[in-house]
Amino acid sequence: MILPPGTPIAWKPHPGSQTLFLACPVFECLYEGTRGPGKTDALLMSFAQFVGRGFGPEWRGILFRETYKQLADVVKKSKRWFRKFFPNARFLESHADFKWIFPSGEELLLRVGVTEDDYWDYHGHEYPWIGFEELTNWRDLTFFEMMQSCCRSSVPGMPRMVRATCNPYGRGHAAVKERYKLGRAGVPPGTIIKDESGRERTYVHGDIRENTTLLANDPEYMATLEGTKDPNRRKAWLFGDWDIHIGAFLEGAWDPERHVVKPFPIPAHWKLWQAMDWGYAKPYAVGWFAKDPEGKTYLWRELYGIAKDDRGRVQPNVGTKETPDQVAKRILAREAHDERLGYEIGLRLTGPDLFARGGAQYGAQNTHAQTFRRAGLNFRPWWAGPGSRKAGALLVKQALELDELAIFSTCEHTIRTVPALEPDPDDPDDVDTEAEDHCFDMLKAGLMRRTSTPAEAPGADSPDPGSAAAARVLEDGRHLVPR
Repeated sequence: MILPPGTPIAWKPHPGSQTLFLACPVFECLYEGTRGPGKTDALLMSFAQFVGRGFGPEWRGILFRETYKQLADVVKKSKRWFRKFFPNARFLESHADFKWIFPSGEELLLRVGVTEDDYWDYHGHEYPWIGFEELTNWRDLTFFEMMQSCCRSSVPGMPRMVRATCNPYGRGHAAVKERYKLGRAGVPPGTIIKDESGRERTYVHGDIRENTTLLANDPEYMATLEGTKDPNRRKAWLFGDWDIHIGAFLEGAWDPERHVVKPFPIPAHWKLWQAMDWGYAKPYAVGWFAKDPEGKTYLWRELYGIAKDDRGRVQPNVGTKETPDQVAKRILAREAHDERLGYEIGLRLTGPDLFARGGAQYGAQNTHAQTFRRAGLNFRPWWAGPGSRKAGALLVKQALELDELAIFSTCEHTIRTVPALEPDPDDPDDVDTEAEDHCFDMLKAGLMRRTSTPAEAPGADSPDPGSAAAARVLEDGRHLVPR
């Protein structure tokens, strides 16, 4: 950290992550890790190191948290250090101002922002420095990403940077993990990640053991972290472990080291089947399943209809709006070489909505299922009777706990969405249906392999496919009347 001439030395970065964070030349940098390495201090110093460097009022920063109550700790730490470095700096306390003004004119605003609507309060502003404290507190990164458009300056040589800190815990855990490619399946710290526009981002990993000042002044702090009872919180705070799923429906059942496997050739004599969760405005999810002779099920292929923005970035929970005939072509393209390999899909399952006549895109007398059938894909409706959602959710959890399910590492959207699903706030025995649960529904159907007889099947005279009377169970290729 470079301070203006004559500034008393009251703080200096610890060797390791603090030093790396302050020296990072990359436009966007996340400082993540355990509790206690000094992330908040480093975030403040990231801005302060350019105060008094000749940029004057043009060096303007803005630091966000979700609420003003959460900003209290940031304010406290900023007062502790800034008043030592810059004795004539002023902090304006009213929420209308709530900012630091430095003797040479620089400003650091402390603000709250959560949603896309909040962004419009800053649209058109210029902030060469933008900071976010505890990024995993945000449920999604929409506001964070939109604010980056304000990180700009017309002054030649002006640094421009987006900086953030967090621990691996909180509502935004999955979104942050994905953005920076964290965890065992991610990339090492310091790896440059480029988006489609060429803009770069990276991350720095901090560990409490680097903060010798804290450990010397508060020797009991490590014992406090080690004594954390919640195992996921302990892993997050003590080790900075991103391979956890806090509050997730599958918490305690999902283990990527056991359940995510490298692809291998599926033997042709294994039982093969398929399940599809249909979607148009929301994503559709198609999964190919196989069962080995010992009874273990593998999800070995995935087709996911998710939209991307003009930069090629995935838009979570937004569908591609492909018609059934377009999706059928994509499925057939994925199966183009299956016959040569000796693969035969013995069953194709999908939700009863594919058999509904009303609202079909090809007229009231045509269903989506008929469109797929004309393409050669004969889907049957999965069981959607009373209790089916909870039964399927429990089956997924049990299959993971008993190590009876594995997922190929190429099924990226299943791996991205399924472990992160939270319980339904009104029903803890099911997942949150407002979340991106399409791969989970596909996985449930694939594991249950329980069907209903479609009322519109040629020659069929059967009850409504969603009724209990129509239910059939498919086990090893045989249809059994339920007890």
